[in-house]
Amino acid sequence: MHHIYTTPAFVIHSSPHGEAGKFLLLFTKDFGMIGATAQGIRLSQSKLRYHIQDSSFSNISIVRGKEMWRLTGAHELEHQKNTLVYLKILKLLKRLLHGEEKNERLFEIVEELYKAVITEEQFDTVECLTVLRVLNTLGYIQKTEKIGPFLENNSLNKEILDQFIPIKAQAIHIVNAALKESQL
Repeated sequence: MHHIYTTPAFVIHSSPHGEAGKFLLLFTKDFGMIGATAQGIRLSQSKLRYHIQDSSFSNISIVRGKEMWRLTGAHELEHQKNTLVYLKILKLLKRLLHGEEKNERLFEIVEELYKAVITEEQFDTVECLTVLRVLNTLGYIQKTEKIGPFLENNSLNKEILDQFIPIKAQAIHIVNAALKESQL
């Protein structure tokens, strides 16, 4: 008998798999980035298909099979926000993360972004700060005196964003240099 694991997860990407299934790329709190199959999820009578849409945030149940994870259940935790900055961060995670490795700090950064209410004026600042935090968590950049305080917590409130604006140009330079060095 297989053990069923339940964990919160972001659906990064999905693609058709077999006759009525999907292959899902999931960023989970407990296992990091994993691939899982969901049998029959594309059928019209499937109850899971509404909870496992691309870019959704769901509580999933998975079982480890011989070769890959299999989705056995899902329940969407919050309604999809689909802000462009959130979708860009999920795309960045797909590019940067390879293999299963638990990273709770990184998961908390993405979860904070998902729950944040972002105005149009804050969009660029939120994106820059979130990418900076993601790259720092993955070890692509080092803390400096100026950016260090923004890397210590995951908050995206107005006060933090207002304090970040004066160093945003320096942060963009650091982010671009880190992405260029990583060659990803």
